[in-house]
Amino acid sequence: MITNFEKTVERAILSPDYASEKYVDEYLKPHMRRFYITLRMLGKISTPAMRVIDVGSYGSLVPALTEILGLSQIVITTPHQANKPASEDTCLADARKGGQFRFRADRFDLEGPFPYSDETFDIVIFTEVLEHLSVDPMHALSEINRITKTGGWMLLSTPSCTSVKSVMRILRGGNPNCYPGYTKQPSRDRHNREYTPREVRQLLAACGYEITAFDTIDVYNDRSPVWPLIKAGLWLSSCLSLGFIKFRDRGDTIFALGKKVSGTKNRYPDFLYV
Repeated sequence: MITNFEKTVERAILSPDYASEKYVDEYLKPHMRRFYITLRMLGKISTPAMRVIDVGSYGSLVPALTEILGLSQIVITTPHQANKPASEDTCLADARKGGQFRFRADRFDLEGPFPYSDETFDIVIFTEVLEHLSVDPMHALSEINRITKTGGWMLLSTPSCTSVKSVMRILRGGNPNCYPGYTKQPSRDRHNREYTPREVRQLLAACGYEITAFDTIDVYNDRSPVWPLIKAGLWLSSCLSLGFIKFRDRGDTIFALGKKVSGTKNRYPDFLYV
């Protein structure tokens, strides 16, 4: 049953006058549960005066950040686009109330230097981006650390390649990743590497963040009828193997909230680099 908070988030997310119905139907609506969780986690740490940056974003969170959390200093980053400036103040039109959701859009490559001074932002939102990085993910995470104030926050979400759904795909002879395909045209939309919950914990520790909240949650409505059986099998296997086979952290999406306690501690974690 959808809660009042979830209804409020959905109204905010869908309130802009988007030109593409395909974007609304194929991206915003299927990701709505992830937006609920993201906004709930941010609501526990944010205050209206904070400076927030949504890294690698389409700007879909801006209406909810503005309307629900009261934030006004919002930056989003997107890749370079032809015929668009590297940075501009812009907005999304509010089709419900006739107003505008204002933010700044900066356009640059996340696998290059970030165009911000040290300790610029109170909160960095880094959701559904990590899996797209193809060259040096710790570079982007180290830059995120650099631009985050000490005591500030990073909220990260990314698909889990050890979810119940991934295990089920393996047992059926498939690929564990949720989006492993290449595209016919060059694109960064594909997933270059998906992560395990353990790896995400290691990444945040390497980047100088203390994890204050961590969970894996099923956010997409694509469960198989045999999903409960697979979950029960994993639980039984965990018991019989005395914990060698892990039962925890089997949701399809990893959510991690980290508080910056230091600079980057380990630029090249062994599990990720050779």
